[in-house]
Amino acid sequence: MRRTAAVVATAGIVALVAGCGGAGKPAAGPLAVPSDAGSHHFGSPVRPGQMSAISIVMRRVSTPVVLLGVHLLHPEDARGLRLRYAATTGLGLELAGQHGWNVRKWELRPLAGFVIPAHHYGGVVIGAASKQRGLHEIRDFVVDYRIGSTRYSAPMQTGFGLCVGNYRVWPVKCSSQSRG
Repeated sequence: MRRTAAVVATAGIVALVAGCGGAGKPAAGPLAVPSDAGSHHFGSPVRPGQMSAISIVMRRVSTPVVLLGVHLLHPEDARGLRLRYAATTGLGLELAGQHGWNVRKWELRPLAGFVIPAHHYGGVVIGAASKQRGLHEIRDFVVDYRIGSTRYSAPMQTGFGLCVGNYRVWPVKCSSQSRG
């Protein structure tokens, strides 16, 4: 009888932890973009080595959000790229392929530990550059964050394309080239 009770209790705890996202990757949480919302893709023509930046705006929630990090859903997409990440609640929320990395103007802050206040828009700014000519595609980003003590990991369904070196013929030449 004791053994049966122990097995049932253990199974219940495992099911509870699995249901909370504790047995694998964290749940997407309230900042997640619904899968049926479609995706956004930003493209930018750049010269070799030139940085281009986009922002991913998070939805407003009723509690503070602490950003922990950003990573690529497909890490192989970073091959040949130099990536930068920052956070903002300011002008950096309006970026869609701007050139450069303007910390002061875009009101950028270090990403890890950045707090988006309750009921405010905030977001992640991503910069990418490459010295390799051609088309570089990043398919999706994942934002890691926490609310209270609960950690989340939300795919953002946002893509980023760099057309390096074919600055004047974007998108004709670049769209027909393979990844850098």
